[in-house]
Amino acid sequence: MSKKIGFAARGGSALMWFTLALGSGASAQGVFPDPNANCPPSQCGQVSPLIPMQSTEGVHMGLVWKKNSQNPKILFHARFSEYTPNDMADPALVDLAIARGALTTAGTQFNSSLRDVLNGFDPFLGLGQNRSADDSFQRLTYGGYLMRQGLSQSVPTRIKAVRTMERQLLFDITHPDAFKNSGKFHTALLDEADFAMNRAAFAENGYSKGVFYNMYCNARTTLSDGRVYVFGGHDMQSDNGLYKVNIFDPDSETWVKRRQPCTRANWNKDPFGLALFARDPNAQFYDNCDPRDQQSTQPSEPSDQKYARWYPSAVALPNDTVLVVGGFDQNNSVGPDPNRAAKGRQNVSQTDTAFTASRVNQVVPEVYDPKTDRNIALENARMAFPLYPQLEVVETGPGKDDWKVCTFDGEMDYGNEAIPGGAKFGIGGGTPNFKKGTTWCLDVLAALKDPNRDTPAKNHWTLVDTASEVRPYCCPTASLVEIDRDGHTVSHKWFMISGQDQNGDQTGTVESIDFADARPRWEKVGSILQPLATTKAVLLPDGKVLIGQGVNRSPGCNVDGRPCTFEEREGHHFQMFDPATGSVTRLAKTTVSRGLHGTATLLPDASVFFAGENREALVRPDDPSFPLMSSYAGLLPQGDPDQGVPVGQVFSPPYLFKHDGSRVARPVIAKAPKKIAYRGSFDVKVAGDPSEIGSVVLLRSDHNTHSLTTGDRYVKLAFRAKRDDDDGELRVRGPKLPAQAVPGIYMLFVVDRNGVPSVARRVDLKPETNERDERDRDDE
Repeated sequence: MSKKIGFAARGGSALMWFTLALGSGASAQGVFPDPNANCPPSQCGQVSPLIPMQSTEGVHMGLVWKKNSQNPKILFHARFSEYTPNDMADPALVDLAIARGALTTAGTQFNSSLRDVLNGFDPFLGLGQNRSADDSFQRLTYGGYLMRQGLSQSVPTRIKAVRTMERQLLFDITHPDAFKNSGKFHTALLDEADFAMNRAAFAENGYSKGVFYNMYCNARTTLSDGRVYVFGGHDMQSDNGLYKVNIFDPDSETWVKRRQPCTRANWNKDPFGLALFARDPNAQFYDNCDPRDQQSTQPSEPSDQKYARWYPSAVALPNDTVLVVGGFDQNNSVGPDPNRAAKGRQNVSQTDTAFTASRVNQVVPEVYDPKTDRNIALENARMAFPLYPQLEVVETGPGKDDWKVCTFDGEMDYGNEAIPGGAKFGIGGGTPNFKKGTTWCLDVLAALKDPNRDTPAKNHWTLVDTASEVRPYCCPTASLVEIDRDGHTVSHKWFMISGQDQNGDQTGTVESIDFADARPRWEKVGSILQPLATTKAVLLPDGKVLIGQGVNRSPGCNVDGRPCTFEEREGHHFQMFDPATGSVTRLAKTTVSRGLHGTATLLPDASVFFAGENREALVRPDDPSFPLMSSYAGLLPQGDPDQGVPVGQVFSPPYLFKHDGSRVARPVIAKAPKKIAYRGSFDVKVAGDPSEIGSVVLLRSDHNTHSLTTGDRYVKLAFRAKRDDDDGELRVRGPKLPAQAVPGIYMLFVVDRNGVPSVARRVDLKPETNERDERDRDDE
């Protein structure tokens, strides 16, 4: 078996996926050959075989950088980031479910292995006759609320080796084993041996490194210090929000210390409550640790947000702070549904009705300051948003403080607030949905300075325009800024790509607004190949946007007047959108579907890594790896979703290939600064003729989830040859204002006149401050 060539060894070239010997995967390839074998890479790009992702799906994913390192790692997690699979699912029952075979309960055979209490037990009305230590997880740590939803069903896995691993992981993409694979393209074919191949490239980063909370459905962003700031998440397993601000430090690869809830601390000391129940068989929860008491699951501390949030958005600001907007919360004093068992064990979609009915939309934004580790609630700037609202930092004038944060789908007329700062509006609120497509911009600094900041009001918002479509949830964006030789913004275009229209139907349209215009207005600029929701959009160094995956399972899905094929419904074909022309090109296709819970991120070698999605959704319903099931087509769907395992894939864009399929020669950055400042220029040395360079760009790749890419930005910089007789020296004009490119870590690319990018160099754009940054001291 050939080994993957590391970043350093391969000189930054794209991964050598298809030089791998098939080994144990040879027979698999006979059944499932490369689906793009006849698609020229120079036209279609290239899709790698499946890469095992160990114990968890990359539903939240992004690059993290150690101080001064040129090579990032990938931090990722899904639901239950503070536990292991064996905490939540009984391994004996998982193995029993596997032994029963695919034809028994295809797609749901692992459900009964979850350690929940759906079968006749209510944790607060009495223990009943079904209590055992093995069903205590849900009761003791999550208050007995329903587990059987979303990614809870993805936790049980047939891969035994990962069942004791934590569900927050750090992926070292430069490790020699990182991208090892056996050439397989279908998740059902991966086995224990596949997961052993690259296991050494993954480090556990959950409870053992300071994760005490379920940070699923959080907002997260990276600031100039390189740390990842995580806002909100899940409490009580369901849709109850978190007050917490958790911080990942890439240098120590640990989490900044927060107070540990008694639920998690007790579970660590007494897993499954074995000692508890031996002492008191009628115990309902750990001693003095009732999960319905907020202090048991979220002990208060000064760094908390004022409002608990689930599905909020966060964006790094020009002054190196963070704006957090939106999110939902529920009242965890409302207990689990006492009639759940009577409603039927098989009703897996049933929720705790009264608990869910308490849901409110958090309408108060907050600003987080990393220097003080504190939050400021903007009570004077209330606005309601759908789940995961899109956010964009926008320049509004010539000064460093001339900026606002623009949003999409905000609703100021949200009605009464059910609780102070929380309105019954939007998803789950029982009042009208978000159907306007409004773009509001918030003057954050004015709201902060307002002497009436703590008085409830709806001030400091300006309505810019209303788009023709709504796109209320899970719709990707693309942000492209171009700066001229004087440091002025030539254009700042924000693209909304696919999603949903006012009727809730999938749409393939692309709309754009240019904030550099005197009167910015939305306009339709193109359409992707077919209507899709939850597509992934990744900005590339050549200024184009790679669109990957997404779903459209509506009956009306069609392409050119004909019904969509399976691959089209599942967004299996990658696409390239060109913002300059509005054109879209069909590229290579994958064999796995990544919808709502899929993610994608740009890598320094200018390829794109795709991951995420529910484990069971990664097996296609007509998966031909189960030929025996064809005779049962009238009884059961072909294939078995429970054969799914978490995987990733690398997409190498066409710009990395020659017409003959070989790798293209790429421009090389010979020398570049480690740090740059605003209002100045910097020098870049390239190997070869500098006249061959067509563009110099900075790319910010922040953390992404649920098709939300807030914080990603492409910044095209003006440049010139430094001197006619100099060897490869370019003088590059840097950003003039923090609103053009917020402080932080960027990937610097040079792109030749044929659109071929270099391998990136990391460049830190320093915040404008007079204070000495201790993290930079040894660089000076």
